[in-house]
Amino acid sequence: MKLITLLALIIPSLSFAASLTIGTYNIRNFDYDDRYHIKTNKSELAKIIKETGVDLMAVQEINNTSEFGAFVDAQFDDFDSALSECGGAHGQRLGFMFNTKKLKLISFDEDLALSNPGQRGACNGGSRPAAIALFEKIDTKQKFYAVSVHLKSGGQNASIIKRNKQFNEIQKILQTLQSNSGVKDFVVAGDMNTTNYNVRGSDYKTLQSLTTAIGATDLSKSLPCTAYWWGGSDDGIETPSILDHVLVSSGLIKTALQPKVGGHCAAVSCQEMPEASLGMSYSNVSDHCPVSAQIQ
Repeated sequence: MKLITLLALIIPSLSFAASLTIGTYNIRNFDYDDRYHIKTNKSELAKIIKETGVDLMAVQEINNTSEFGAFVDAQFDDFDSALSECGGAHGQRLGFMFNTKKLKLISFDEDLALSNPGQRGACNGGSRPAAIALFEKIDTKQKFYAVSVHLKSGGQNASIIKRNKQFNEIQKILQTLQSNSGVKDFVVAGDMNTTNYNVRGSDYKTLQSLTTAIGATDLSKSLPCTAYWWGGSDDGIETPSILDHVLVSSGLIKTALQPKVGGHCAAVSCQEMPEASLGMSYSNVSDHCPVSAQIQ
């Protein structure tokens, strides 16, 4: 009887220890947006991220990497960050912030293949390179790759064609990582700029094909939105869209809790809204919202 009671106490604790909350967040030109002369509201940003309960967050558009590192150190106990040196034509670097009590960073690198697929990659030209980290879960010693991406923006045909090529490069990157290291599990997360995803256009179809090909689950698939934009008309109403995705390999998911979206997306339930109604999350942090999900 004592043994049964002890096991009953241990098993739930092991299950809890194995859980991991992962996500992605495009933080608009952190920490100062030169286009609109807006400084990132770091108190609001910290609040939004903490509400996700995230253990691993892929981040994009980090223009000031030293300031982001200082922000993570000041606002998040037991967290660290790893960011790319290259940021494409606009200096928008990307990487991760992570819970050091749950994850050990083994290595960090970046891959220029996404900047100009099929051509020689550029650190400070074209689209943003991929940031690649190898993590080990401290409780189970399971290793996995995390890839933070920020694909070509825009709904024009040329942009869609480039994104298609970038999706192909992501598959090649994963295959190379898996072949060279033997580590099979992965997370691919970021702003994939799937501009016609919500109407089941070509971006949707291409991403679903990639997800199937790499044996992953898209945790963003059930979300109603992940970002807002002006909608293409000057009517003062901002329009929701689905741009950000978290792809997770089957070996990392035994069960996945319902993915969620934070910030202004959650506050207005992904409804069309006047800009003023979206609040500080939209005006002084990002047009995107954090996406997160707990996996076990």
